[in-house]
Amino acid sequence: MKYKVICEVSFPSFEVTFDVNIPYNKTVYFVTQMLDRIIKENIYPAYQGKENAILVNQKTGMIYDKNKLINETDIKNGTKLTYYWYVNLHKNIYKINKI
Repeated sequence: MKYKVICEVSFPSFEVTFDVNIPYNKTVYFVTQMLDRIIKENIYPAYQGKENAILVNQKTGMIYDKNKLINETDIKNGTKLTYYWYVNLHKNIYKINKI
C-alpha cells in the first residue's frame, strides 16, 4: 500500500522547485499547509501561510479541491504540481463598486 507519493512542486513566487513527499491519505488542504511550512523553513522564514493557496497540476491545469484526499485525485509519483495563492478580486471589485 502506498503511503506517500513523490511529486515535483514549483513555487513560482520564489522561483524554486522541490521534490516533495506528499502523504497519500491526507487532504489537499493539509498538503497546502505542509507546503506553507516548507516555504517558511527552507525558502523564506518571514513567510506567512496563505489560506487561499491552491495546487495546480502543471500538465492538465486542474486546480485540486482542498477537501479531497490525495488518493482521490490524479496525483501520483512524478506528478508535477504548482503551488499558487490567489487574491479574490471579485470581492474587492464589489467593494469598490459599492462605495
